[in-house]
Amino acid sequence: MSPDGFFEQLFAPILDLIRAHRDWAAPLVFGLCLIESLALISALVPATLLLLAIGSLAAAGLISLVELSLWGMAGAGLGYWVSFEVGRRYGRRIESLGFFARRPDWIARGHRFFERWGSIAVIVSRFIPLGRAIIPLMAGAMGGRRVSFQIANWLSAVLWVPAMLAPASIGVALADQLQGASPQMRAIVMIAVVVAVVLAVRTLRR
Repeated sequence: MSPDGFFEQLFAPILDLIRAHRDWAAPLVFGLCLIESLALISALVPATLLLLAIGSLAAAGLISLVELSLWGMAGAGLGYWVSFEVGRRYGRRIESLGFFARRPDWIARGHRFFERWGSIAVIVSRFIPLGRAIIPLMAGAMGGRRVSFQIANWLSAVLWVPAMLAPASIGVALADQLQGASPQMRAIVMIAVVVAVVLAVRTLRR
C-alpha cells in the first residue's frame, strides 16, 4: 500500500472534507501544529498522524506543501512561545498543578534535560512527544533567556513541520523510483529505511 493510500483509509472522512474545502487545509495545519506545541495539551491531543495524513494530500498534488509548511511553522512557533511565557509567568509553581503534580518524573526529566542542553534541548524536544509537552514550559520556568529560546524555537519549527508533512511526498517519490527496480533492490531499500527509523528513535530517546 502506498503512503498516501494508508492515510486515505485511516483519515478518509477528514481528508474528504479537506478536499471539498481546500482553503481550510493551511489554517487546519496551523491549528494542529499549535496544539502539538502547547505544553500539556500536546500530550493529551496528539495530532501527528493527522499532520502526516494532510501531507499525503500535498503528495497527491491537491494542496501546496510549501503553503502548509509555512502555516504549520507559524503555529508550531507560537505554541512553544506561549508555553515558554506560561512557564516564565508561573515559575516552579507549575509543578504543583494537578496534572504535573501526579507526574513528578516528567518535571524531573524535563528539568535535567534543559539544564544540561539548554537551547539544544528546545530543538530536540520538538521531535519528542513528551518533550513538546514539557521542555518549553521548563525553559520558561527555569528562567531561560528569551532570545536564545526564540532562536531555538523557530529553528526547530522550521525543521519539524516539514518532517511531519513531507514523508508521504518522499514515500511517493521513492515508490516511483523503485517501480522498475529488482525485488532485491526494493528489499535493501526497505531494510535501510527501517534501520534508519530505529536508529533515529533510539537516538531521540537517549
